[in-house]
Amino acid sequence: MHGRDGVVGRDCDERDEESSSFGCTLRPDYTFARFVVGESNQRAYRLARRVAAASERSRASLYLHGGVGVGKTHLAMAVAHAVRARHGDDAVLVVSAERLAARWPEAGAAGREVENALRAAELLIVDDVQFLVATERSADKLARQLDRLRALGNRLVLTCDLPLDETPDLALPLGDGSATAYAAEITPPDSTLRREILVAKAARLGSDLAADVAAFIGEVAPASVRALEGALHRALEFAAALRVPLSVPVAARALDAWRRKEPPPSLDAIVGAVALAFGVPRRQIRQSARRDRDTVLARQVSIYLARRLTGRPLSEIAAEHGCRDHSVAAHAFASVKNRLAREPALAERVARLERELGEPLRRAASAG
Repeated sequence: MHGRDGVVGRDCDERDEESSSFGCTLRPDYTFARFVVGESNQRAYRLARRVAAASERSRASLYLHGGVGVGKTHLAMAVAHAVRARHGDDAVLVVSAERLAARWPEAGAAGREVENALRAAELLIVDDVQFLVATERSADKLARQLDRLRALGNRLVLTCDLPLDETPDLALPLGDGSATAYAAEITPPDSTLRREILVAKAARLGSDLAADVAAFIGEVAPASVRALEGALHRALEFAAALRVPLSVPVAARALDAWRRKEPPPSLDAIVGAVALAFGVPRRQIRQSARRDRDTVLARQVSIYLARRLTGRPLSEIAAEHGCRDHSVAAHAFASVKNRLAREPALAERVARLERELGEPLRRAASAG
């Protein structure tokens, strides 16, 4: 089954705006109609539709996991849109795990606002729960709160970069014997789905993308839906600047760096580039005991870039940065990911590093 009306989108922390209340604002384009379905996400899509269509107070839960940019948040918010259409805006609460953890410790009226919002939601969506993996107190509180919500009959949709077997500290209570619980992984799209996504995205941008161009771009940037969208935008903008139709040769010129398929940077090169950019010695980035603000930020950015650019296991990334285990690296990745949406200056620094790390790192050798 292939939907042809849309694309998988970005994660929750990259939403266009945030409401002034406790929850996040839903993106209007993150609907089922605009989610392109293929082999890699078909089961997740089917289960999301099932949870969305369940009867009120159905006690259903869904745990969506997969890499960065594969569409977890799009599906979660599609469930939210469907439930809101049937039961009204107040029936749904969407919140990032970081925001949830930040608001829980509040006392007085602010704390009661959080409790009331959680209790009132027929459907609770928590995005990026890997943020809580390294914060045992928050993870334990999340488990207790979800148990309380389940007792009230709330539906739950959770998104995470990690599979359940890599989140032992979180101990998510997906089922208690009387509830319906599902877990589904979304993997990077195959070649057929990549072409479908590109054609659909181009159509929404007002461009009729030829099949051979879609196939070419899909093979150049296959890692994630986000990479596909970035490659498409780059190719379309390049063709527009030349005032020529987008063809395979034009796309090849636009995407030459991607087409060469250079190997990803090494973890050591990433640490070196971040050390130079942030003015922090390499050895400090690799010493988890160093907790001053500058070192912590540099270490977290290095972990974030390592995960994004190399796809190496979190346990390996953690070891490279002196972390005790993968849960600390997961927390660092989620923390930076959320900060980038709120801090333009940091986002620009990280984007610049990503561009530099796409080329031979001549500068990295002098860091530290």
